[in-house]
Order: sequence, then C-alpha cells, then structure tokens
Amino acid sequence: MKKGWKKNRGKKAPQSEVWAIFCREDNLDRIRNIICDAFEVERLDGGSKVKVTGENCSVEVIVLLPSMGEDEKKFVFDEKNAMCGFYSQLPEADEDIKINLCHHIQQARAFISVCIEALEEGADMQADLDGVRDLMVKVTEQVEGVFIVEHGAVALGVVDGCESVILSADGRSDLESYFPFTLEEHPKFLEGCTEGQKKRRDRNMKYLFDRGIYVCELPLNEDEESVSLRSKEEVARRMLGVLATALYSEAMLNPAEHMTVTEAGEFIGRVMGGLGIEDPEEILTPEELAYLRDDAPEEQTKIDYSWNYEHLYLLEWILGLAEWNDPVEICDVGLMVRNIKGFHSVEEICEKTTMRSPSEILDKADLIYRMDWAAVDARIHRMSGPAGLVHGVVQARHKTLNWMIRFGGDEWDDVDTPT
Repeated sequence: MKKGWKKNRGKKAPQSEVWAIFCREDNLDRIRNIICDAFEVERLDGGSKVKVTGENCSVEVIVLLPSMGEDEKKFVFDEKNAMCGFYSQLPEADEDIKINLCHHIQQARAFISVCIEALEEGADMQADLDGVRDLMVKVTEQVEGVFIVEHGAVALGVVDGCESVILSADGRSDLESYFPFTLEEHPKFLEGCTEGQKKRRDRNMKYLFDRGIYVCELPLNEDEESVSLRSKEEVARRMLGVLATALYSEAMLNPAEHMTVTEAGEFIGRVMGGLGIEDPEEILTPEELAYLRDDAPEEQTKIDYSWNYEHLYLLEWILGLAEWNDPVEICDVGLMVRNIKGFHSVEEICEKTTMRSPSEILDKADLIYRMDWAAVDARIHRMSGPAGLVHGVVQARHKTLNWMIRFGGDEWDDVDTPT
C-alpha cells in the first residue's frame, strides 16, 4: 500500500464509507490500472475489482460499465438519474453549476464504487479514510470524473489541477463557474456536411461553450444552396399578423386599457386599416382568425398570444429593423411597435427594408435551435437557464426561424420546434 496513505486530520472516524465516481473513461483496463497505480499495488490482468487492505480498514473498488450486461446498464443509468435528480433540485445552488454538473454526470460511461470497512470494531480509521479519499481524488482527475462523497451530499472534482467542491447539499461550491466540457473540433458525423454547415456548427458551438452553455451535438439544418426561405412579402405579412394579435391581446390584458373583446376588435381593426390591411385574412393565420372572432377567448389564450411580440422582434430582425441580442430578456415591446409605425402597407415595408442574407438567417436558426435544446434540457431538470436564457423567448424565436427556413414544410400554425 502507498506510503502516506494515512493522513490524520483530527476527525472522529466512521467505521465505513461508500463513495462513488461517475467517469467519462470507459476502458476497463485503463480504469483498473489507474486505481492500482494510485494505491501502488500490482496491476491486475483482469476483473472489475481492486481490493486493498490497510492497517485499520479494507478498501474495495468496483468498476461497472453499461456494456457488462443489462443489470449493470440499468444500475449505472439509475445511479446517474438519482444523482442528477438530487443535485438539480438544490434550492440554494447556482443554476449553471447545477445543470453542468448534471451534464457531466449524465456523460459518465462508467461507475466506480469505493467501499471502505473497518477491520475491527472501534478502529481509529480516520487517517485511512482521509488517505483513500485523497487517492480517489487523483483517480477522479485521471478518469475525468465526478467524485461523490458524504453519502451523496458532496460532489467533488479536480478543476485547474485543484480539488474543489463542485456542489454540496447546502448549495455551497468552491467555484464561480463549472464547465467541464471541451468542444470536439472535427466530429465524425460532420463528414457528409457542406463546408457552410460545418463552419456554422463550429461558430455556434464555440459561441455557446464560451458562454458556459452546454449543448450536445445536434442535426444540422440545410445550407444556403438548398434552403428555400420565406419571401420578403411573406415576412412582412407575418410581421403584421403577429403585431395585430399581440396588440389585440395586450388591449384586453393591460389593466390600463382593459378593453372588452368588442373594443379590442375595433381597436385592431383601426390598426390594420392604418397598415393598409382591408381583410384580416391577408395577414392572419386560421388559428389567429379564430382567436379574433372568439366572443369569449380564455385568459390563457390571451396570454399565449401576447408572446407574439417575441415573434415580432425576430421578424423585424429578419427585415433589418432590429439588431440581434441573445434571448436573456423579453424584447422591448414599445420599440418593436414603434419600428412599424412609419409603414402604411405591406408594399411599403417590402420597399423600405432589406432582408438579411440566407447565411445570417441560417446562422441564427442553428444557434437558436441549440439554445432551445439547452433551455428544454434545463426545464426537464426543473431548472432555469442556462446562462440566463429565457425559455419562452428562446422558444418563440425558434418557431419563427423554423417557419422562415420552412422547417418540415409547415405553415405558421403547425410549425414544430423539436429539440
């Protein structure tokens, strides 16, 4: 056994401990060798267990990989989900650290259990425990793992060469941020993609990773040569349609206005008239028309349509009327409305605006798709974020851009935003 294995820290010793490491390394031989080297015992030729006996305790380290069988696969799966479920729900913890810790655990390809037992009842084994813990921290670093101690209450890791508390049950962390991910530069699945698609993926993934937003690899949208974008006239009409429904909802929801359905309908009629729209069907979808013709729309429906301001922002961006900003706050509603006030017809909008290039639109469609994956993933874990992303804003932009690039070939009411 390694010299210096014992390290007295003056604490009362428990008689047993069970720890765990979730690691990215999935080569059993390499993991076993790392463990044997840490304890300075002879490397084993096979098996998934390493047993070491010290002065006061025995240590059994067991490595489990999903590839070993269905039971092992289920066990590792359940352990990962249990740990993520625990850490994701800590109320006082930093949201970004929580989500990235969960991603790290979910990426584990192997599970290492560390069982320590006293050889004799009442043995003073604190020094042994501390020494084993230090050795397992070193193992954790080499297998790119997360080390779970104190009955699952503390997740440790090695960050910038230093042992650190990633997250503890009381929400404490030694870190201001935690992002244990490296962007793969030339993933194999990109081999059949165009250069434009590859560059777009590389730019957007780097952009997200630089901001601490983890996203897994996702399918790529079409490139400039094959995509069929909506026309400028379609964008202009859709812009006026979402404006009308957003204003209609606000007129009824805003306490200062609190219009009746009839009053709101008359108000929107005047707005559309000022924009040169004689027939609502020129700019509204079937579902939007049904909403405006409903004598008693439900409160939630009004709220849902008030989010159309976020679609309005993105459509204005497409026509060069607004500058891009990341979806970390709701848009400036007043500014979005003022941007359109000077126009009096669809034709005038088309005349006086310049639509952004296919490359710009595809860049943002790819970026927002990835952001929506991150937002949905956080929501699945019942967390906010990451990096301040506002889920409703992200989803609205995703729908608008999917409509713009004709994702799935669907019209507005049926546009899907799968992640």
